[in-house]
Amino acid sequence: ENGSYLSAQDIVDSLSSGKLVVVIMSRGHFTSGGHFIVLRGVTKEGKILVADPASVSRSNKEWDLSLIMNEARKGAGSGG
Repeated sequence: ENGSYLSAQDIVDSLSSGKLVVVIMSRGHFTSGGHFIVLRGVTKEGKILVADPASVSRSNKEWDLSLIMNEARKGAGSGG
């Protein structure tokens, strides 16, 4: 979207309508360097389902959106 960033509500709305959201993650729960994950759904309780190509166990967990938002890279020039 021309350098604009999705808000938490935008992400939930997109996932609720069946869309996937690709996120570049920085150091944290998903990576020690940089890593792409795909947000693939949202539960009734508001937890986020991910597809993490580096980890089946992380892909099978439900995640808090706040944690994902906090660890997501913000810059378009961050290697993506």
